Amino acid sequence: MEEIKDIVELLNPWWKQDKVNEELAKPYKRKIFDEVINLVKYKQIIILSGLRRVGKTTLLYQIIENLLEKNNAKNIFYFNFDKKVKDLTEILDNYEELTDINWKKEKIFVFLDEIVKLDKWASKIKLIYDAFPNIKFIISSSSSVKLEEEAIKDLAGRYFLMTIKPLSFNEYLELRNKNKFLENINLWEEEIKKEFQGYLLKSFPEIINWKDELLVKDYLRTTIIDKVIKEDLAGKFKNVNKDLILNLIEIFYSEPGMYIEYDSLSKKLRISKKTLIKHIFYLEYSYLIKKIRNFRVNIVSASKKMQRIYVNWWSLAFIYSDNYDKIMENVICSSIDAKYYWRKEGKEIDFLIVEGNKIIPIEVKNKKEIVKNDMKNMKYFLQKYNIKEGFIIYNGKEDEINFEGKKIKYIPLWKWLLKYDYWKNK
Repeated sequence: MEEIKDIVELLNPWWKQDKVNEELAKPYKRKIFDEVINLVKYKQIIILSGLRRVGKTTLLYQIIENLLEKNNAKNIFYFNFDKKVKDLTEILDNYEELTDINWKKEKIFVFLDEIVKLDKWASKIKLIYDAFPNIKFIISSSSSVKLEEEAIKDLAGRYFLMTIKPLSFNEYLELRNKNKFLENINLWEEEIKKEFQGYLLKSFPEIINWKDELLVKDYLRTTIIDKVIKEDLAGKFKNVNKDLILNLIEIFYSEPGMYIEYDSLSKKLRISKKTLIKHIFYLEYSYLIKKIRNFRVNIVSASKKMQRIYVNWWSLAFIYSDNYDKIMENVICSSIDAKYYWRKEGKEIDFLIVEGNKIIPIEVKNKKEIVKNDMKNMKYFLQKYNIKEGFIIYNGKEDEINFEGKKIKYIPLWKWLLKYDYWKNK
């Protein structure tokens, strides 16, 4: 009990100092900061989910810093579940004992970091959320599928889920103090393209100014992949085969976008299909891979067959491969959070953005010039499904062609990432 109390006091220095250390609540605030602050006024739980090292804990501290401007410091409570506890009430009681704040009655803000390390976390939060409307929960986790399943089951209607990604290219430039590039991207095009080469590998906040590529790759391996395997998965699931996990990561990361055939891969690895499916789930759970499916346009559905597997965030692929052709494709997959591709009768479109009845087809070409043959699948798709516009992302200049009332836009990869929201919503 005393140990927990000591940890609680250590994790909440603003109770004595009335401020958050700048090393914890860093000055630069990402776009998602304002989005989360706008949700704080609502009763619902805010769930921040994302890959390790993307800045979830920093964001929590920045929110705390914001709340300190208008709230009593002792009404703001933070706990990290790297320290094992059995129940929420245990840490809340320690909080009350230290601060004299009656957590069952007073308006308080409760920040819970890495919440899925608490057994049956969603049902435990639900009980407190329903019983004590005075508490505003802001929680985080480095898991994806399982977290969402538990939240949907136990917290229906009680939460907002915010997924935090590594840095966008815009954020990378801002953190690198290259804001002037964003004011006129045509004027600064050559400088932006030089920065872009660094961004592809160093899209995590802590390493944007590192120069040693080998050191960067070691950081990605040890602080993300190794931590996920040794701590997150081993701590959450029983019978995790660490060697199999590493083997699967090497297979998928060396060939981003590969089609997954469970029967043949399980035979190749000499494991059961059930074991393979379970360990692929673990990789999805921890944001290390993502699966996309073949979209059936006419019936607005996706086939479970012929799934493709990509690295959830492309920078990690550089640990195992320098195949820029495949990594370039993965960059688009990650940036648009792709869920679908299209393949039929030998023709294929790399990715589809599907929002209601709106479909945006995207092809990725690792080349500087597009020839007639590069456009055949895109032209076929636009004509067959009566879609007005498609994109080809490549390494050349921005351009477009028009044919039969359709339009194909050619966008250089660096410019697509800078202006993705513009292209998508235009």
